[in-house]
Amino acid sequence: MAGVSIDEVWDDARGFFVRERALVLPIGFATFGLAALLGGLVVPAPEPPAKEIPPGPWVFALVPILLLILTGYLSLSRIALRPRISVAEGLRDALRLLPRGIGLLFAMGAVMVGLSLVAGIFVGLLSVVAGIAQQAMLLLALAVFAPPAVVVSIRFALLWPTLADQEGTIRETFIRGVAITRGHAVKILGVLVAYLMLYLLLVAVLESALGLVLIVISRMAGLPALGPLLVTVLLAAFNAIYMSFWTIFLARLYARLAWPQGRG
Repeated sequence: MAGVSIDEVWDDARGFFVRERALVLPIGFATFGLAALLGGLVVPAPEPPAKEIPPGPWVFALVPILLLILTGYLSLSRIALRPRISVAEGLRDALRLLPRGIGLLFAMGAVMVGLSLVAGIFVGLLSVVAGIAQQAMLLLALAVFAPPAVVVSIRFALLWPTLADQEGTIRETFIRGVAITRGHAVKILGVLVAYLMLYLLLVAVLESALGLVLIVISRMAGLPALGPLLVTVLLAAFNAIYMSFWTIFLARLYARLAWPQGRG
């Protein structure tokens, strides 16, 4: 990024996170952590052999889960961009912006659904003409969908801090959030990939190491049902901390791009 170093943004975000942890962590646990805990307790495990999650009443829990996640994004972005505000002020600002955040989330989802429909129609027409096998069709659809989806994900990366800072309409937030990422796509993509890979690695380590220890101890204590519950709580706590830092990082990255000379 021209004029912006990811290492500097990382150090800035880490320093802010450590310095303001008394503000950041309570919000993180009350939003991201609670959302992860609710998801872990309510969403059933995939059923073999298809490894699909059967539909059921649990889908209604997605509403509070998404609302908690949105509140976490907006409140922590607000705190990272307005460091002098309190936890109560950050949450109050987030709740005030929440209707626009919901609209923004629907708009983002509509774009992704539109891309998937275009990819499906294109591959469907191609299969009729060329007689492509069904399995090859799925791979081709993924290949057609992935590149524009990656580009859109990059353009959407800073929408939440943009909304938290500018407090604009959905349209204004899209325009500003997309514009601020122009010229920085490669490094933003690198950040997104690194974030996802590190998240998956840490979750795998927690589940296979600490999670296994908790399950073994609970079984030895004669409480086999307690193990999976403790693992769910552990992962919820991890999500609270990890997502809180990630939100702070994106907000500080937004600040560097939005105010190269510092906020006036």
